Amino acid sequence: MNKERSFIGEYRYSLDDKGRTMFPAHYRTDADAPYVLTKGMDRCLYLFDDRVWTSIIERFYGDLIPVSSDTRAFVRVLFSGAATVKLDKVGRIFIPQHLREYAQLDTEVVFAGALTHLEIWDVHTWELYRAKAEKVFEQNIGALQAK
Repeated sequence: MNKERSFIGEYRYSLDDKGRTMFPAHYRTDADAPYVLTKGMDRCLYLFDDRVWTSIIERFYGDLIPVSSDTRAFVRVLFSGAATVKLDKVGRIFIPQHLREYAQLDTEVVFAGALTHLEIWDVHTWELYRAKAEKVFEQNIGALQAK
Protein backbone atom coordinates (compact mmCIF):
# COMPACT_ATOMS: atom_id res chain seq x y z
CA MET A 1 0.00 0.00 0.00
CA ASN A 2 1.35 3.38 -1.00
CA LYS A 3 0.81 5.59 2.06
CA GLU A 4 1.39 8.77 0.04
CA ARG A 5 -1.52 7.81 -2.21
CA SER A 6 -4.02 6.93 0.50
CA PHE A 7 -7.33 8.77 0.37
CA ILE A 8 -8.23 10.59 3.56
CA GLY A 9 -10.34 13.57 4.54
CA GLU A 10 -13.81 14.90 3.83
CA TYR A 11 -14.58 17.40 1.07
CA ARG A 12 -17.93 19.02 0.26
CA TYR A 13 -18.90 20.37 -3.14
CA SER A 14 -22.02 21.29 -5.04
CA LEU A 15 -23.30 19.19 -7.92
CA ASP A 16 -24.44 21.17 -10.95
CA ASP A 17 -27.44 20.43 -13.19
CA LYS A 18 -25.21 18.61 -15.67
CA GLY A 19 -23.90 16.17 -13.06
CA ARG A 20 -20.49 17.79 -12.57
CA THR A 21 -18.76 18.40 -9.27
CA MET A 22 -15.36 19.63 -8.25
CA PHE A 23 -12.73 17.02 -7.50
CA PRO A 24 -10.74 17.52 -4.27
CA ALA A 25 -7.72 19.68 -5.15
CA HIS A 26 -5.48 17.64 -2.87
CA TYR A 27 -5.82 14.66 -5.23
CA ARG A 28 -5.53 16.48 -8.56
CA THR A 29 -1.95 15.33 -9.12
CA ASP A 30 -2.36 14.22 -12.72
CA ALA A 31 -5.20 15.91 -14.58
CA ASP A 32 -5.05 13.38 -17.43
CA ALA A 33 -5.19 10.33 -15.17
CA PRO A 34 -8.43 8.38 -15.47
CA TYR A 35 -10.48 7.41 -12.45
CA VAL A 36 -13.13 4.73 -12.28
CA LEU A 37 -16.43 5.56 -10.66
CA THR A 38 -18.81 2.77 -9.68
CA LYS A 39 -21.56 1.74 -7.30
CA GLY A 40 -20.45 1.34 -3.71
CA MET A 41 -22.06 0.01 -0.60
CA ASP A 42 -24.57 1.94 1.51
CA ARG A 43 -25.75 3.99 -1.50
CA CYS A 44 -22.49 5.80 -2.09
CA LEU A 45 -20.17 5.77 -5.10
CA TYR A 46 -16.60 4.47 -5.10
CA LEU A 47 -13.96 6.43 -6.99
CA PHE A 48 -10.78 4.48 -7.68
CA ASP A 49 -7.55 5.67 -9.20
CA ASP A 50 -6.15 3.59 -12.05
CA ARG A 51 -3.66 1.76 -9.81
CA VAL A 52 -6.28 0.43 -7.40
CA TRP A 53 -8.80 -0.30 -10.16
CA THR A 54 -6.17 -2.39 -11.96
CA SER A 55 -5.59 -4.42 -8.79
CA ILE A 56 -9.35 -5.02 -8.50
CA ILE A 57 -9.47 -6.28 -12.08
CA GLU A 58 -6.49 -8.56 -11.44
CA ARG A 59 -8.22 -9.95 -8.35
CA PHE A 60 -11.29 -11.03 -10.33
CA TYR A 61 -9.69 -11.82 -13.69
CA GLY A 62 -8.50 -15.20 -12.41
CA ASP A 63 -12.15 -16.24 -12.04
CA LEU A 64 -13.11 -15.84 -15.68
CA ILE A 65 -16.50 -17.32 -14.85
CA PRO A 66 -17.26 -16.75 -11.17
CA VAL A 67 -18.75 -19.89 -9.68
CA SER A 68 -20.47 -18.61 -6.56
CA SER A 69 -23.65 -16.59 -6.95
CA ASP A 70 -22.38 -14.00 -4.43
CA THR A 71 -19.23 -13.42 -6.48
CA ARG A 72 -21.23 -13.15 -9.71
CA ALA A 73 -23.54 -10.60 -8.12
CA PHE A 74 -20.60 -8.58 -6.79
CA VAL A 75 -18.79 -8.60 -10.14
CA ARG A 76 -21.93 -7.69 -12.06
CA VAL A 77 -22.85 -4.74 -9.87
CA LEU A 78 -19.30 -3.40 -9.52
CA PHE A 79 -18.32 -3.65 -13.18
CA SER A 80 -21.60 -3.02 -14.99
CA GLY A 81 -22.12 0.24 -13.14
CA ALA A 82 -18.55 1.45 -13.64
CA ALA A 83 -17.59 4.48 -15.71
CA THR A 84 -14.22 6.00 -16.51
CA VAL A 85 -14.06 9.67 -15.57
CA LYS A 86 -11.43 12.35 -16.09
CA LEU A 87 -11.04 15.81 -14.69
CA ASP A 88 -12.07 18.64 -16.96
CA LYS A 89 -10.04 21.85 -17.39
CA VAL A 90 -11.33 23.37 -14.15
CA GLY A 91 -10.95 20.24 -12.00
CA ARG A 92 -14.46 18.79 -12.14
CA ILE A 93 -15.63 15.25 -12.79
CA PHE A 94 -18.85 14.22 -14.47
CA ILE A 95 -21.00 11.70 -12.60
CA PRO A 96 -23.18 9.74 -15.04
CA GLN A 97 -26.94 9.82 -14.49
CA HIS A 98 -27.27 6.14 -13.54
CA LEU A 99 -24.70 6.62 -10.76
CA ARG A 100 -26.29 9.87 -9.55
CA GLU A 101 -29.61 8.01 -9.29
CA TYR A 102 -28.05 5.04 -7.48
CA ALA A 103 -26.41 7.26 -4.86
CA GLN A 104 -29.45 9.59 -4.75
CA LEU A 105 -27.19 12.60 -5.30
CA ASP A 106 -28.96 15.93 -5.10
CA THR A 107 -27.24 19.32 -4.97
CA GLU A 108 -24.40 18.80 -2.49
CA VAL A 109 -21.98 15.88 -2.35
CA VAL A 110 -19.32 14.71 0.05
CA PHE A 111 -16.07 13.08 -0.99
CA ALA A 112 -15.03 10.90 1.94
CA GLY A 113 -11.60 9.32 2.11
CA ALA A 114 -11.70 5.54 2.51
CA LEU A 115 -7.97 4.74 2.39
CA THR A 116 -7.80 2.99 -1.01
CA HIS A 117 -10.48 5.09 -2.69
CA LEU A 118 -12.77 8.06 -2.32
CA GLU A 119 -16.46 7.64 -1.65
CA ILE A 120 -19.02 10.09 -3.01
CA TRP A 121 -22.15 10.57 -0.94
CA ASP A 122 -25.21 12.76 -1.02
CA VAL A 123 -24.58 15.15 1.88
CA HIS A 124 -27.74 14.19 3.78
CA THR A 125 -27.15 10.45 3.36
CA TRP A 126 -23.56 10.95 4.53
CA GLU A 127 -24.58 12.85 7.65
CA LEU A 128 -27.04 10.12 8.66
CA TYR A 129 -24.54 7.36 7.93
CA ARG A 130 -21.69 9.12 9.71
CA ALA A 131 -23.78 9.64 12.86
CA LYS A 132 -24.42 5.87 13.06
CA ALA A 133 -20.84 5.00 12.15
CA GLU A 134 -19.42 7.30 14.83
CA LYS A 135 -21.39 5.39 17.48
CA VAL A 136 -19.93 2.11 16.22
CA PHE A 137 -16.49 3.73 16.15
CA GLU A 138 -16.79 4.85 19.75
CA GLN A 139 -17.97 1.39 20.84
CA ASN A 140 -15.10 -0.34 19.09
CA ILE A 141 -12.17 2.04 19.62
CA GLY A 142 -11.05 0.01 22.64
CA ALA A 143 -10.64 -3.08 20.49
CA LEU A 144 -8.42 -1.15 18.10
CA GLN A 145 -6.26 0.14 20.94
CA ALA A 146 -5.78 -3.40 22.28
CA LYS A 147 -4.16 -4.59 19.03
